[in-house]
Amino acid sequence: MIKIYVDTNVYLDLLQGRSSKFQSLADFAVFTFNQVREGKYQLVVSDWVIEEFRKYFDEKIINKFLSDFKDGQVVRIIRTKEDEQKARKLSRNYTDALHVILALKENCLYLVTQNTKDFAEFGHLIEITLPESL
Repeated sequence: MIKIYVDTNVYLDLLQGRSSKFQSLADFAVFTFNQVREGKYQLVVSDWVIEEFRKYFDEKIINKFLSDFKDGQVVRIIRTKEDEQKARKLSRNYTDALHVILALKENCLYLVTQNTKDFAEFGHLIEITLPESL
């Protein structure tokens, strides 16, 4: 099964119903998560995503959302001090570097984000893709 790691902004797009000037980012997020529900991908969720999510919403919301997936569709991972050290060495952009390190740790093929520019420096390590491009 191909694993994907979804950046926090995609969850926020969905739950906040966000749109860009010309398109619904929430619709793209729905598309991404439906790909997981249809069995095309396995979703990897880190405690780092959850921590970032808590800045905007109660953690119960994302946990409820994730609990709606079938068994085996979601893999939860916990960061370690070693992961944090690797992220600090990888880039000054620690917050995004940590997402990359965690995605690689779980052998994800794609890191899904709307913030592709923020992740451009990591393109040699993992494929960075937009939700609508899955």
